[in-house]
Amino acid sequence: MSRSVAISAGSFFAAAAHCEEQGLITSGQTDDLLRALYPYLSKSDKANMAAGRTRGEKDLQVFVEAEKKWVSFTPDSASCYRVQGVLDDYRTQLGE
Repeated sequence: MSRSVAISAGSFFAAAAHCEEQGLITSGQTDDLLRALYPYLSKSDKANMAAGRTRGEKDLQVFVEAEKKWVSFTPDSASCYRVQGVLDDYRTQLGE
């Protein structure tokens, strides 16, 4: 995957973790999904996703790949609903 896609993915996993902490999506699914994805990721994918997740956690932002920019993220019901959709897309791609 491209660097920007991997950074975006990592930032969305950070957002998902914040949603889990707030009880807005099912707890534990973020780490479970990351574990399921890891065998399919290259070394650079993993590094770029980790960088995106670290920045996303630190700054409460997500990287929107289509716009090539970081945007603020507030873990509320509407935002977490969208994040859940991203997680569901990954889960579907994995065949889970």
